[in-house]
Amino acid sequence: MRRGKRKTLTRDWSRLYLGTGLFFLIGFLFFGFSSLFFDEEQPINATPVGEEKRLTNGQTVTLLNWSHDEEHKQMRVRLQFDQPQDYATKLVTRVAYKERPTDEQRVRVVYHQNENYVFEIENVPRDFYQLALRLYVIKPQQSLEKLSATKREEALSESLYMDQRLVLKTSLSIQQADDYAQLFLADEHVQSQKRIKKMKREQLAQASLVQQIEQDIETKQATLPDLTLDEQVEREDEIFNLKQDKEDALLRQTELKKQLTQEEKRQDQLRIKARELKW
Repeated sequence: MRRGKRKTLTRDWSRLYLGTGLFFLIGFLFFGFSSLFFDEEQPINATPVGEEKRLTNGQTVTLLNWSHDEEHKQMRVRLQFDQPQDYATKLVTRVAYKERPTDEQRVRVVYHQNENYVFEIENVPRDFYQLALRLYVIKPQQSLEKLSATKREEALSESLYMDQRLVLKTSLSIQQADDYAQLFLADEHVQSQKRIKKMKREQLAQASLVQQIEQDIETKQATLPDLTLDEQVEREDEIFNLKQDKEDALLRQTELKKQLTQEEKRQDQLRIKARELKW
């Protein structure tokens, strides 16, 4: 009778180890080089809308709106500075895409009135990914293209960024100067309302603080007769400090009241300007 081949336990375990090792090796190679086959999710880089950014020249600028018309390959950017540009300088803008950061393109100014600007970017690629709007401040007689690399870098006041995943996609219609003026007035009205709400909240907080301080003063004054002389001196110091805090809170309330009155007058002026533009 023919005998069959005997299989050893050692050989079976060796095959198991070999198979497991190959499995982990293939997995390591696949995930280790997955970036070659799959696009990695890049972090979003976009300037927040409605927030102030401080420039190197001391001014602040607020990005009010950034919209993208994919069909016409256009972008429109509305900016508001805290004050009009200095007569001794001029604002020059350029746009650059992340894939070509040194290849800057000109940006068209379609509206400029005092501290308000509207820029249009032409021929925007459908998949632009990320881009930067660079704000340069130079002297009126200077040309940005003729500046040295060092001077050009010094002239760069701020870069505003937009990511394709966050930009407002819309259809951009042809607008006149009055249309842009109304948009800025509407933005100013919204900002003014936010400031008024913030001041009213602070007014309530200050009133609550004054009430709490008065209660603390009454409580501490009521316990004075029960204290020793040293404790009374210490308690009177605490009461004095509380009275100072109350005076500070009352002074802040007075300041807020004046600011609120001024802001409400400003809102009335904005409404009048808006009505005049509609006529």
